[in-house]
Amino acid sequence: MATADRREQDRARRKQEILLAARAVFVQVGFRRATVDAVARRAEVGKGTIYLYFENKEAILAELLLQALGELAGQLQAASDSCPVLHPDQRLRALADAYLAFVQNAPDYFWLLNAFDRGDFQQGISPQRREQLFAVSHHTLELVRQAIADGMALEMFAPGDAWLAAGVLWAALNGALALMANPIRRTLVATDLPTFYHATVEAFLRGLRREV
Repeated sequence: MATADRREQDRARRKQEILLAARAVFVQVGFRRATVDAVARRAEVGKGTIYLYFENKEAILAELLLQALGELAGQLQAASDSCPVLHPDQRLRALADAYLAFVQNAPDYFWLLNAFDRGDFQQGISPQRREQLFAVSHHTLELVRQAIADGMALEMFAPGDAWLAAGVLWAALNGALALMANPIRRTLVATDLPTFYHATVEAFLRGLRREV
């Protein structure tokens, strides 16, 4: 039994080493240009070893995305839980802050999630993996939708489609992040990322609020 456990631990360790190597390769050269050979070299294993763990590079990316989305979902859930139900505006700010912290602390994960959003690899993974990725992604956006829906129920926010509003906030925040990642555009708006990002959040909240 001890030998079997050790073998399983070794396998899990090797798989994680491959994932770390792939994470670096994908970010360095881009997912489209990355190859299994490059991942194998980075991980210092034979190409055949990669295929013992993953069917193709798309399967590697899917595994990395599940890790990234798992971390993001956990951080967003903690942010949501930290705020009173009766203060959905505070919850939305906390969710936005958690998203920004995730992006700043794990920019390579954010880059990989953008590859997922573009659909660069989805045809190369199993339907089960696609469903898992969709489910975790749905959960993260559902936290935002619930905060908006609670605000509407409390009549703090104007009535409307909470799911659509959650998507608008997601698009706005990703747009702010993309704009501020460009040095020329950052110079044009003449401010830093946190200031611009939080201004985006506050503009969104003003749009949600019920007129009195």
